[in-house]
Amino acid sequence: MSSLAAARADNFYYPPEWSPKKGGLNKFHGQHALRERARKLDQGILIIRFEMPFNIWCGGCNSMIAKGVRFNAEKKQVGNYYSTKIWSFTMKSPCCKQEIVIQTDPKNTEYGIISGAQRKTEDYDVEDAETLLLPADEERDKLADPMYKLEHQEEDLKKKREAEPVLVRLQRLSDSRHSDDYALNRALRDRLRSQKKRVAEEKKSARKMGLGVRLLPPSAEDATAAASVKFASKFEKSKRDKRAAIKATSIFPDSSSSTSKNKLDLALKRQNIKAGAASALMAGRVKPSSWQSAGSGSSRTQMPIMATRK
Repeated sequence: MSSLAAARADNFYYPPEWSPKKGGLNKFHGQHALRERARKLDQGILIIRFEMPFNIWCGGCNSMIAKGVRFNAEKKQVGNYYSTKIWSFTMKSPCCKQEIVIQTDPKNTEYGIISGAQRKTEDYDVEDAETLLLPADEERDKLADPMYKLEHQEEDLKKKREAEPVLVRLQRLSDSRHSDDYALNRALRDRLRSQKKRVAEEKKSARKMGLGVRLLPPSAEDATAAASVKFASKFEKSKRDKRAAIKATSIFPDSSSSTSKNKLDLALKRQNIKAGAASALMAGRVKPSSWQSAGSGSSRTQMPIMATRK
């Protein structure tokens, strides 16, 4: 950097009033080389960047703080384990400003939470994680005991003799399979080539049927599942009946049905007129002056001629 500000930021700028007799730049400016990180150095505290070694639960708001989150922590020595120093790291939770204190544990080569948080317990199955089960502390102590080794030495040798033929056969089988690298490589390439050809044929057949995905080859399970599905036959039957009824009916209206409907409406109107006239006569609002015959043939009816009372 060639600018004056960059030189001052990197502490490479020497002002005109400085001289070598006044010492280094930090001594000349009256500050520590670590600047703000060493503001509590007189108390034995150094500000560092601390990375959380495991998942924890915050003691203030019960929020989870993940492994790998970094904090500005105050580092100080709180004791010794033999000749190894025990360091304490004090930091504040980012969620609720809860003070968290973590110390080193040289005896168990671990970190321990002193206050302000709780370690998240994460159990897992050895088989699911595909890892080896480490022996417990008691077992490790027994393995370090020479008397325990002497007692179980014969048993271990017996297990070794029993498993040795199996291991030898496995080793011979592995050697025979991997003796010819060219043949193995050729077989693998042939299998991949046939697989690519089959996939291309399946995609081509899917495009012919108008599908955007590749159809897998048929299997016995698919055939069994398809045979077990039964569709309802009533829908097709009712559909055929409706189509037959529509084709059998005429598109023109029926004249006989319309005539009978008109006759029925006329008879209902005549009944309503007779009922109205009878009720008016009984109430005395009108008097019959004459009766006039209406109609002709078999459908002749008697209609009263009403005169209004004066």
